[in-house]
Amino acid sequence: MSSTSFLPDIFSDTDEFYVERTSLLMYRVVAGIMVALVCTVAAIVLISIRQMPTFWHFTLLGLLFYFVPVALCIKHIKIKPNDIHVCKRIVRWLMGLLICIVVGWTSFAMYILPQLDPETRLITICLFVSTVIAHFLPFTLFPRSALLILLINFLPLSVRLLFLGDEGVVALGMSGIVFASMEVMLVAWLFRTDMDIIRREKNKDEHILQEPDISEVGLRSIRVSTLHFQSTQSIILQLATAFFLVITMRTTETEALMWCWFLGFISVQGMRAAGFVSYMNKPEGRPLHQWRLMFGAGMLASLFVWFIYLVVFHETLNGVSLGLVSGILIVVAGLSTIGLAADRAMLYLNSFLCLAPLVLILNSDVNLWLVSALAVLGGLSLLVVVENIYQSSTRSLKGILIQKLAEYRAAKMEELNVDLTNARQRLTEVNQSLEIQIQERTSELKHQADHDMLTGLGNRYRFAFVVQEALSDFKRDESSFAVYMLDLNRFKEINDGLGHFAGDHVLRETAQRIQRISGDNRVCARWGGDEFVIFQPSVSSREEIHRFADKLIHGIREPIELDNGPVILGASIGISLCPEHGVSADELLEHADIAVYRAKYMKDGVSIYNDNWGKEAAERVRLAQALRAAIHSHEIEVALQPFVSSSDGHIKGFEALARWPQKEGRPISPSIFIPLAEEYGLMPLLGRSVLRRACEMLKEYCSDSSLRVAVNISVMQLRDPEFANEVFTILEDTGIAPDRLEVEMTENVFASDVEQIRGVLYTLREKRVRVSIDDFGTGYSSISYLRDFPLDTLKIDRSFVTALKQGGEGIFSSIVALAYGLELSVIVEGVETDDELETVLRLGGDEIQGYYFAKPMMHIELEEWIPKHIGHVFLFPPQQSSKVKR
Repeated sequence: MSSTSFLPDIFSDTDEFYVERTSLLMYRVVAGIMVALVCTVAAIVLISIRQMPTFWHFTLLGLLFYFVPVALCIKHIKIKPNDIHVCKRIVRWLMGLLICIVVGWTSFAMYILPQLDPETRLITICLFVSTVIAHFLPFTLFPRSALLILLINFLPLSVRLLFLGDEGVVALGMSGIVFASMEVMLVAWLFRTDMDIIRREKNKDEHILQEPDISEVGLRSIRVSTLHFQSTQSIILQLATAFFLVITMRTTETEALMWCWFLGFISVQGMRAAGFVSYMNKPEGRPLHQWRLMFGAGMLASLFVWFIYLVVFHETLNGVSLGLVSGILIVVAGLSTIGLAADRAMLYLNSFLCLAPLVLILNSDVNLWLVSALAVLGGLSLLVVVENIYQSSTRSLKGILIQKLAEYRAAKMEELNVDLTNARQRLTEVNQSLEIQIQERTSELKHQADHDMLTGLGNRYRFAFVVQEALSDFKRDESSFAVYMLDLNRFKEINDGLGHFAGDHVLRETAQRIQRISGDNRVCARWGGDEFVIFQPSVSSREEIHRFADKLIHGIREPIELDNGPVILGASIGISLCPEHGVSADELLEHADIAVYRAKYMKDGVSIYNDNWGKEAAERVRLAQALRAAIHSHEIEVALQPFVSSSDGHIKGFEALARWPQKEGRPISPSIFIPLAEEYGLMPLLGRSVLRRACEMLKEYCSDSSLRVAVNISVMQLRDPEFANEVFTILEDTGIAPDRLEVEMTENVFASDVEQIRGVLYTLREKRVRVSIDDFGTGYSSISYLRDFPLDTLKIDRSFVTALKQGGEGIFSSIVALAYGLELSVIVEGVETDDELETVLRLGGDEIQGYYFAKPMMHIELEEWIPKHIGHVFLFPPQQSSKVKR
């Protein structure tokens, strides 16, 4: 069975402070060996003088082996190893050397003891005990090693005394065995004391303190702890006193009995030692009152053994001996106060019980009243002394607690001061950091307040401030300046069709180009959306303004690379001049806005404000309101223009075109009210009205035919998820078959919400509504979109027809071939002359539309034209028509 199964936990192996304990061990081994060497030499000299004069020569030679561990210790004291593995190796070497010495020494003692006379043997035993203690005490830093050395030393000697054949020392041999077991307490106490000292030194260096418990429970706990730890010394001193008492008071007749009494005394102390070790090992294992009762029981048992000595050996004591015994008991009483001073009840009980037997013994031979008086006087004196001892001990204990508390709180205050200093330093650093952050944030907010976050240009507030400053300068020195407002063309198509990330990239790239072209003399800002403004001081001439504006337009028209490929944008620029067009910021900016609209409307790129345009802007607002009212009151009419088959000359259908007649004056041109409807968001209302009216007219004039009607649909309508349902409702209300309706859209849909529009078109196609692309080649062309969208027809814009005379036949033929390659039918728009018809018939196209056959016709004209031409065949020159093949 391993030692760990029965030794207390306090003796368990631990690496805590191993290096420090090894360092202390080196010094203690040297001191212990020196003491052992002296005691051994004394014993040898004694034996040589009294019995064996020639023996010591050989023995002293063996003692030289003691210097081997001494040399090892001195070597490592100089080296001072800090590695725990090195320290463990040193301890193992020392243990091995000392065990060899102890084995040799024990063998020598067991050999020599039987040859000695009783007196010499007893003195030799005393020296041997001192040697054994000197052997194991240094190793109490490593309690298992100490216990091993103790057992190797003590047990063989004790057993040898038992079987020596001398009845007088049998009890002494048994006492040696009990003494060895009792020394476990000494090892535990010394180990605990050493560890506490090392721990305090370490904690002192590392400023680690624990707050003492100064409550009543804490005070009781400290008192119980004091009883156990301080009484260890008392027990050891009482053992020495009892041994001295036996040595000095024994006679030939009483020697055996006295050693028996000593065996009983040491047995009682051994049991007390077991209790002490149990407490040292696990103080929390029992309640405080149980530990106190166990300690009190051990104290009473110890006193009872002392009383037995007086009772048993009273008759053999003479006057001198009795005085000596009385003095020894007084010494015992004094020694007891070492450990009992912390407990008043035990202190009083111990003191009176130690003196009571003496009074009884003295009472047997001395005058009763005198002894009683002396006992009372001595008792009162003892009471005063004991009380003072208790009070002194209590005050000392409380003083220690208060000192520890003061040290703890001082340490905590020091830690708090350090923490406060560090916190103050951190707070200062944080304040400085916050100040820097506030300054940075203030600067950032100021920058954000004056600049556009997307482009990095100034914003409208900064620009307004710049214009206001310029106006203040104008009032002082009449210096003129110009305000440019720039609006990107087709930006909405890119932003809606390619996404906002692409739109943001276009805006950033455009802003950089404007900044680069404007240079340092002009102030640029983003006004909002796709609008930018530029401030130019010191305008010299309008030619200079136009040169700069043209430079801006050409710079913006450069391709911008996107993930989906390059895109090309245009720009419209409106300009207002100070003081010609206003002397306030609002006025100048408003006039620049009117000018940019004019430039966009007239498609001329650059416009300098004209005072008449203000009236036009007001008229435009009025016209938009009138358009809304006209749509709601069904004043918007529909004109139909036929398209004719190029193969047989029959009419295939009509294109519905919106018209806005006026009660007085000429009708308003679609080129005016269609863009106006787009600008003011009226296209869904207008488109719905035109679609319904076109279906009604087809039903009215061509109900029994298969002719179809083509209606232009805006992007705004196609982005409406309910548009397809609206179309189906109108078809159902008017009774028109879905395959007789064709919705026309421009290429601008390819730059809008493509997925949404594709889904709407597929829904229409599922119901057999035809889909066509109008004005192909004038907008956002993409072959991939032509392939992916559900299309039926491609309509070639009139601009390609008019370009036939300027060598545009190749482009025309390419468009026709592209459409046929995508399995789309082709309608050619804008054919007006014989030459245009002849060329179109030669180059290809399925259907032809234009003034050559008929202009767009209103209701009254249709009533006369349709009956004449429904069954009419338009004749083409045979030689030309024969060339029309797909």
